[in-house]
Amino acid sequence: MTVEGRDYASASSSPRDLPVARPVATWRPLAVPGLIFAALLALLYCNPVAYLVQQWWTDGNYSHGFLVPIVSGYLLWQRRKALATAPVREHWIGWPVLLLGVFCLLLGDVGAENFLLRSSLIIIVAGLVLIHVGTTAFRLVAFPLAYLFFMIPLPATVFYKLALPLQRLAALNSAWMLDVLGVPVLLDGNVIHLSSVTLGIAEACSGIRLLITLLALAVAWAYLTLPSLTAMVVFVASSVPITIVANAARVAITGLLAQSFGAQYAEGFFHTFSGWLVFVAAFCALMACARLLARVQPRRPALAVSAS
Repeated sequence: MTVEGRDYASASSSPRDLPVARPVATWRPLAVPGLIFAALLALLYCNPVAYLVQQWWTDGNYSHGFLVPIVSGYLLWQRRKALATAPVREHWIGWPVLLLGVFCLLLGDVGAENFLLRSSLIIIVAGLVLIHVGTTAFRLVAFPLAYLFFMIPLPATVFYKLALPLQRLAALNSAWMLDVLGVPVLLDGNVIHLSSVTLGIAEACSGIRLLITLLALAVAWAYLTLPSLTAMVVFVASSVPITIVANAARVAITGLLAQSFGAQYAEGFFHTFSGWLVFVAAFCALMACARLLARVQPRRPALAVSAS
């Protein structure tokens, strides 16, 4: 009797002797439902995703879309160990999120609104994750999922509302730069008149393409490397003035080249090449800003996942 009582007490009072659930066994039952839902989503979104990839290929404003899923996948891969040990608990809050995604899908399909149609895929996946694995695991995948919105082209109305003021800023700032450099310049709206050439600041020269790409890079870089939320916000916000200054410098340099060597240096290969140079310069300025912020801000604590 004494031995049995002592064994029972030791077994009940020693948590190390209790069996521990293995994460692999917890996640394994989700494999079959996951494959089924993946197949259904592939059938449902095959055409929208195909047209999305085609737009990445043909529209230079969104060519960065090819990189966004790769970055998102890398972020998920970084969290693979935390996901493997995260508790799997179903949560009801996923159902409203799933219904919201289905509503966006139907509204985007009926109203021919590509942004809603394409965004609904991300919302539906978020809802399915919440339903099947709960909030703890969802916190780990929330940012990689949200980052996928960068691969979806903006609605045309939003795009042009951003592009028009950027065009005006590019014209004003580049004209000012040329004037500072001693080049006679006359600004007429978005048209810059020089003595021997006229430059029109079109939508493609507004800098919207550079801004969208830099924002996507800045958000990922900030999340991966910067030590605090304040530094992350400042860094992402810095991509806006960097874009404005870099694009104005590109227009001013194009004007100088056209004025000195001929209008052919303001178009074709030289125009495309200057765009790449400006992107490299803007990216270097962004990285310099990140390096400065990493030094002046305190370290961000390591990501912790609660098992409760």
